[in-house]
Amino acid sequence: MADGDAYLTYHRLPSFIKVFSGLLHTDQMGLPPEWVARHRDHLLHDCQLVMPNRTRWPVRLLDIARGCHFCVGWSEFVRDNNTEHGDKLTFTVADAGIFHVKRYKTNTGCPPRGDLGILPEIEEYQGSNSFDVDSSDDYVPSQTGSESADSDDYADDRGVLEDDGYPTWTLKLTKSHLSRTIEIPYEFWQRHIRMNALDEDVYLLVDRQTWRVLLEHSSTKIWIKHGWRHFKDANALVPGVCCHFKLVDAHDVQFYVCFDRP
Repeated sequence: MADGDAYLTYHRLPSFIKVFSGLLHTDQMGLPPEWVARHRDHLLHDCQLVMPNRTRWPVRLLDIARGCHFCVGWSEFVRDNNTEHGDKLTFTVADAGIFHVKRYKTNTGCPPRGDLGILPEIEEYQGSNSFDVDSSDDYVPSQTGSESADSDDYADDRGVLEDDGYPTWTLKLTKSHLSRTIEIPYEFWQRHIRMNALDEDVYLLVDRQTWRVLLEHSSTKIWIKHGWRHFKDANALVPGVCCHFKLVDAHDVQFYVCFDRP
């Protein structure tokens, strides 16, 4: 199934959104009555709430006179995830009794980093001869820009920026990108991200998976030094794939990445 088809299929699953209230929802939370009436066949008394990092919480769903509520186990979910007043929670029924839950912070509109995946420790990136040696450690950025993300393969998605407010850049992959690494447009970084973040971790998000990468930079170029090989292999990237990098968090730098495959 193509990435676009999978995306559409997932987003057609029954889902609803709740804004968490610290006053009303600490011990239990009601499901929207109209949604329950439409999707009651998908609901079981014993449910599991699954975060993007695959952590699961058993929760009892009670159907009483005043509606369906997450009750037993809900307070543990709230406590363990440090859920705060104003957080937006999306619930998607992935299977009978299985709810995929995503949280968006009220101040950033983005998921907290810890929600997104079980991330490797930084030691994975240090002293390993097998980690991206061929694709990154020996990379020297082109001074002519022929393989840069500023070349004809790069485009700043102005339309996407206007539609949803997230700055986006696009790169059409070549054989060189796949055998070596990719560059992040320097002008894009200057425009949207603080420069001292170049020395910090960067996160690439695809659906419910997260990859951490490390950058290297010169006075005019920025490229992925560690992590690109794992990312491209895990996502089966080939020449001709267009990668769209949407900046969803400019502070703890996170790009949501989607693909247009040939």
